[in-house]
Amino acid sequence: MRDASAPTKNTLAAKLTRMKAAFSNYNVVRMREALRYLSDPKLELFIKIPFLIHINHPQFEGYVPEAPEACGIYNFKNSGFYKAVLEMEEVPGGILETKTDIKDPCVLGFYHIGSLGTFTQSAQSDFDYWVIIDRTGFTEQRYYNFEKKLNHIVKFARENFDQEVTFFIMDQADIRKDCYAGFEEPETMIAPKLFLKEEFYRTFLMIAGKIPIWTILPANMPQGTYDRLVGHLFRQPELAFLLKDFLDLGKVEMPSVKDIYQGIRWHICKSKEDPVKALLKATMILSHITNEKESAMLLCDQLKQKFAKAGIDDCESDPYKIVFDRVLHYHQVHTPDGLKLIKTAIFFRLCGYPKVRLPEPGSPKKQLIDKYIRTWNVPPSQVKKLISYPNWPEQGKQLLDSTLIQRLAGMYEQISAKGKAIEKNLPPAEQRNMKILNNKVKERLNKEAGKIPSSSNFLTRHPFPFLSIKENSMGEWILSAALSNTIHDSVLHTSKSFLGLMGWIMENRLYQRDKTQIKLKTRLKLYESKAQAVSTDALYLIMQPVKPLFDGCFEYDARWTKILILLVCPSARCGVTQVELLALNSWGELFLDLLRLDTEGVLDDRYRKIADKINQYAGEEIRLFFFQMAQNRDENTVYGIKQFLAERFLMHRPGTAKRTRPMLDKL
Repeated sequence: MRDASAPTKNTLAAKLTRMKAAFSNYNVVRMREALRYLSDPKLELFIKIPFLIHINHPQFEGYVPEAPEACGIYNFKNSGFYKAVLEMEEVPGGILETKTDIKDPCVLGFYHIGSLGTFTQSAQSDFDYWVIIDRTGFTEQRYYNFEKKLNHIVKFARENFDQEVTFFIMDQADIRKDCYAGFEEPETMIAPKLFLKEEFYRTFLMIAGKIPIWTILPANMPQGTYDRLVGHLFRQPELAFLLKDFLDLGKVEMPSVKDIYQGIRWHICKSKEDPVKALLKATMILSHITNEKESAMLLCDQLKQKFAKAGIDDCESDPYKIVFDRVLHYHQVHTPDGLKLIKTAIFFRLCGYPKVRLPEPGSPKKQLIDKYIRTWNVPPSQVKKLISYPNWPEQGKQLLDSTLIQRLAGMYEQISAKGKAIEKNLPPAEQRNMKILNNKVKERLNKEAGKIPSSSNFLTRHPFPFLSIKENSMGEWILSAALSNTIHDSVLHTSKSFLGLMGWIMENRLYQRDKTQIKLKTRLKLYESKAQAVSTDALYLIMQPVKPLFDGCFEYDARWTKILILLVCPSARCGVTQVELLALNSWGELFLDLLRLDTEGVLDDRYRKIADKINQYAGEEIRLFFFQMAQNRDENTVYGIKQFLAERFLMHRPGTAKRTRPMLDKL
């Protein structure tokens, strides 16, 4: 009897084995690129992460002592990552012999997704993983222990390697149906599910576990044909030896108008983190609205056809090279007026935006950039200007960011009429998700007067050990900082008010309590509720968290939540001359409001005007926080204002007679 494990060239098993070899070849090419650009510490962490998930031992990070044990990756001991850990010689032989044979591993498949191993990899690339499980094999306690283990590893990576790691735990059956619900939780999803899976298939690196069967099946297959073929393959006994190392995560359908509409809005929201990446991805999504042959195939399927041909230092099989080709073609044919901007975005994406610099000589990334420079006829002066982006003035960086976002907004308008018509017929759960997404887009594109503006993406992602705030002779507040260790302080922002400057720092996350110091240079001091002056950190803490922790708040209209009130008293003689209000709403938007007062007026009249200004902010859950900027704190000022606010803001105990209400500023 012929051994089924030795398939001949004409058998189905042989064809599948060749397809598996093609994917393995492609994965090796991608992995080589990933390792090329990782620093030694990041490489050490990259190798250790799957091992730390596989093992559960007190000697290693990620250990969870509580039962039941939750660890293990399917077939991990046969992976290259296991062998790489052995070469580190950090694991005692006794542990390898007794603790690495996991009978019931938690993880079926473990994959890295995103820019790692592509031309867009940079020092800022996060480690993002899809962790595929079979939820039927988990009790609530086992799942809790597994989450706890992964959280330990995330903390270990952040504290010891300064590397952000994210694990997305997915159930195999849910992913097959494009469901992204948490363990025993309802699905809340505003990201476009179709494009999440498309990006997974296009960018994933096989780390350990089972291989998605999608990788060895023909590209561009209709859903029904795909399902029947997968079912047929897994029912064949002679293929069991091969398919035991595969799992089905489903296929990706061609996007509908709803998918395109949702995808573009999603990337408008994501543009806060990286407008360059957002524009490229949104353009790739928008390209599907055309009826051209070039857009009739998903990019992940287009890439799959290149698996067998992928070669070392070959740019044609790079996941992002095919994105660049698609968006360039779309602009050349449909929107040539945006071609220059998209070329700039591609250039920056290849150069590690926002820390723009040319790739290392001889690398495939450098070869691709050189090719683009030649074919686009970019003059040397323009290349020099683009490479000097980190030294551009902040105003120039902001102009680029706003131009990218305006282009995204234009794409949204292009598809909005068709998208809004579809929204009306969605089921309630999807309508809720769409409302959340609509409000997030509204917040991102809101340019209402008084709203604290965004800085450039470069500044938002730039660590600042020191920030300096001072007031000049014209009454303007100036924020300065050094953009590197080798240059003097540069002016980052100016404002006509102190809270305008502080709000800008908060909005753009320039201050990190454990890493940044703010030096305030002013003749006046900052006071809260005591006679001792406070630092700017007190203002920061009052307003935290500025940005919402969860998306649920976007299900409702924005409402005011906090108002930071600064009473400016240049001298004891004239009292309050100006009031600055920094108002925060439930969507995380900060607004500045100013009130200048007549110093010749009666104090009570001034207090009443201040109270009237505060009362313009409607809402039942507003919290007020009073500060003074003065030479010495005046308790009577805050007390006098609160007297006019007492009725609305209930600054007394219920049932207390009016004359005996306690005003804390007097206690």
